[in-house]
Amino acid sequence: MGERGSGGACPSPAGIMHFLGVVFSWCGIFLEGLLILRGVGTRMFKVFPLFFSYLAFCFSTALCVYLISWRLPGVYPSAYWLYYLVTILVEFTVLVEISDHIFRPFPALRSLGRALTILISVALGLVYILPTILRPTGRSRTLLDFALRASVTKALILLVLFYVARHYGTPLGKNLAGIMLGFSIYLGLNVVMMTGAKAYGSALYGQVLWFMAPLGLSLCALVWTVALWDLVPVPRKEASPTDLERNSETVALELTRFNNELSKLMHK
Repeated sequence: MGERGSGGACPSPAGIMHFLGVVFSWCGIFLEGLLILRGVGTRMFKVFPLFFSYLAFCFSTALCVYLISWRLPGVYPSAYWLYYLVTILVEFTVLVEISDHIFRPFPALRSLGRALTILISVALGLVYILPTILRPTGRSRTLLDFALRASVTKALILLVLFYVARHYGTPLGKNLAGIMLGFSIYLGLNVVMMTGAKAYGSALYGQVLWFMAPLGLSLCALVWTVALWDLVPVPRKEASPTDLERNSETVALELTRFNNELSKLMHK
């Protein structure tokens, strides 16, 4: 999760804001580590391999960045900047994991669903996110624009996956629903915080977001820990082969139409 703190964009605040930011950051890291251990113990990492790979990446890189901040403070800003950007991109794997499980009842469409999720992510990244990096602005402004647009892109894709699951009555189960809920909270808070930071400048970003961003991380990790503490079987819908084939064809048509509409929208 990219928004653990604001060290890559501006100096950290002193006093209570700094203390709260550090506390919430370590709470999030602790919950991530706890969930990883639980996932190994319950073998849940085999059910959600991409999600737990993402968690392991976030947990290990966060510890490395904190170690760098203690031992090599001069290198920390560059290390944090790289970590921040890479983590924002790695978060798209959570959407791929969600897509795989939503399309599980449609084996013929699972690969198509994953391909469209990746395709939409890449297309929006090139058209909507990449210009923020190429635009000649300051680092702080570039970081805010990049984080905001990336979060908006993920939120839109997650909304589409919510719609597909609800529209076709795909049972989510406690585990997948928890992943989607936690990620929704995280993305929603990011969009609100980054929008506020753009509107009110780096002062807000340094003082308020220093602890609000780790707070969002901790809330998301808490929801994930509760939802994924035990592996809960997903209730299966009874359907005949004919119904499954018809549903698969319908979903394929809907996804193709959505992809075409999105392509037209991006080219306007």
